[in-house]
Amino acid sequence: MNRLLILLLAVGILAGCGSGKDRANGDNPLTFEDFEALFPEKELPYRLMADSLGQNPADTLVLKPAVLQQFLTDTMAAADFPEKATPRFFPLAHFEGEHLHYFVVEAVSKSRAAAYLCFTDKEGRYLNRVLVASKAAGSKDRLSFTLDSKYLVKISTEMRLGPSHTALKEDFYMAQPDGQLTLIMTNSNGPAMPGQIFNPIDTLPGKHKFSADYTSGDLNIISIRDGPDPKTFLFFISFSRENGSCKGELSGTGHFTGSNRGEYKDKESSCGIAFQFSSRRVSIREIGGCGAYRGIKCLFEGSFTKKRINN
Repeated sequence: MNRLLILLLAVGILAGCGSGKDRANGDNPLTFEDFEALFPEKELPYRLMADSLGQNPADTLVLKPAVLQQFLTDTMAAADFPEKATPRFFPLAHFEGEHLHYFVVEAVSKSRAAAYLCFTDKEGRYLNRVLVASKAAGSKDRLSFTLDSKYLVKISTEMRLGPSHTALKEDFYMAQPDGQLTLIMTNSNGPAMPGQIFNPIDTLPGKHKFSADYTSGDLNIISIRDGPDPKTFLFFISFSRENGSCKGELSGTGHFTGSNRGEYKDKESSCGIAFQFSSRRVSIREIGGCGAYRGIKCLFEGSFTKKRINN
């Protein structure tokens, strides 16, 4: 009797393991909890840059069509990929908000990669999906996105206007309980002439002795303007190196930490920049990881020469 009981238990355990694997492969229906478990749990704020798409995800992580159809939609990427370029789908991240579940799904083909932010209600019923990041061979536009700690969605569209210049538009959305996005605000530096950099703080006051534009070549600038009080300063940094293959852009409010030193720390990441001022130059270096604002192989660093501004 004991041997028979042990044998039955062993068979049951093996059968259970096999059925779980079949469900993960989409051979049998998953529960919503099974589906959630396929997605890595990430912390907010969460950023997904266009450059990070299509980085050879593991084949074992592919979401089967039956799984997409059961919990999301089987036409997720139909409008964004050519008919013959059937993409594969990968789970990137999952977040649980007050009213919604947020799932980030990546779609990858040979010539294009994209990511979608998908919404379900608390019971797992599919509501909506939005294209939030993309890059494609031959396209002039690239999309990136951020989901902040308050579940505010920022979709950034980088538009290439010429061989060495881009324009940036940022759209801010709030997700409603029904999964629809409401546009809250749009920031855009607008179209500009190729070979020029649009400086969003160019017209702000520059009375402080270090307020100026500092340049290093035609496409590298650090702009410093007066802050809301004597202990702070506004800045805008933009650079393009290696024939435009490595670029970065960052703006914010810095704090003076000495008579000729300043520092910036991003509230939503580990990014930090140290500023060293002199009468004719400013030097910068990263004091934290700023990969969300630049290319992988370049840093916010270097020395820039002061130019006079008309403020």
